[in-house]
Amino acid sequence: MLEINNVKKSFSGVFEPVLKGIDLSLKEGEFCTLIGANGSEKSTLMKIISGEYLADSGEIRRSGEVSQVVQDVNKGTIPSMTMLENIALSRMKMPRFSFYKRHRSEVVEKIKSLRIGLEKFVDQPLGVLSGGQRQTIATLMAMNSGSKILLLDEHTSALDPKMQTLLMEYTAKSVREQGLTTLMITHNLEDAVKYGDRLIMMHRGRIVVDIRGREKSELKISSLLEMFHKFEDQSLLH
Repeated sequence: MLEINNVKKSFSGVFEPVLKGIDLSLKEGEFCTLIGANGSEKSTLMKIISGEYLADSGEIRRSGEVSQVVQDVNKGTIPSMTMLENIALSRMKMPRFSFYKRHRSEVVEKIKSLRIGLEKFVDQPLGVLSGGQRQTIATLMAMNSGSKILLLDEHTSALDPKMQTLLMEYTAKSVREQGLTTLMITHNLEDAVKYGDRLIMMHRGRIVVDIRGREKSELKISSLLEMFHKFEDQSLLH
C-alpha cells in the first residue's frame, strides 16, 4: 500500500512549486502506469516516494520497503562486481560468500527466464554488459529483492524494441505473481495502455487523469493521445 497526501515540492530558483499538492493512493498489488510530458514532474514525485527527495509538505505512507529502477544505468548496480554478486546484494542485507554458491542455480534460472541469454555472463563483472543489459539486471534485482513496493522510472528506456517487449512482459508477470504495488513511469503509450490496471497522467505538477478498472482495460491509444494533447494545448493558452 502507498498513500500520498497533499505532497508539495519546490526548488530554489523555480518561480512556482513543481508539485502542487499530489494526492495518490495505491492499494496493495496495484500496478499503475504514470505518463506525462517532460516537465510534468513525474520523476520528482518518484524521487519523493523513494526518499531521494524530501517533500516540503504533505505525508507519504508506505506499507513495506521500496525497490526502484531508474533511467540512469550507472545507478542500482556495481559494475566491478559480477551479476551473481549484484543480485545477491539486492536480496541480503549482509551477503556472505556461501550465499552465492547456495543460490547460484536459482539466480541463473531467474536470469534464464528473461530469455535474452544473459545467464552466460553470471560470473562476469557487470561492467562488460551494455547499458540496456545492465538496466535489465537492475530490474531483475529490484523485483526479487523482497520489497513490496516497486518504482520503475522508464526502466526499458535503454533497450532495443525486442528487449523492451521481453522486459515489459517479465515485469507484468512478476508484478502479478508477487503482488507488488507498482508505479511505472513510461513515455511509451502502448505500454501505458497495455500494462497495469490503472493509468495516471500528470501535467505541470498535478494529477489530471486517473483511469482504472473497465475504463482502463478499454482505453485506446488514440483516446490517450487526445487527453495528452488537450492538456498540452491548454498550457499554450496560459
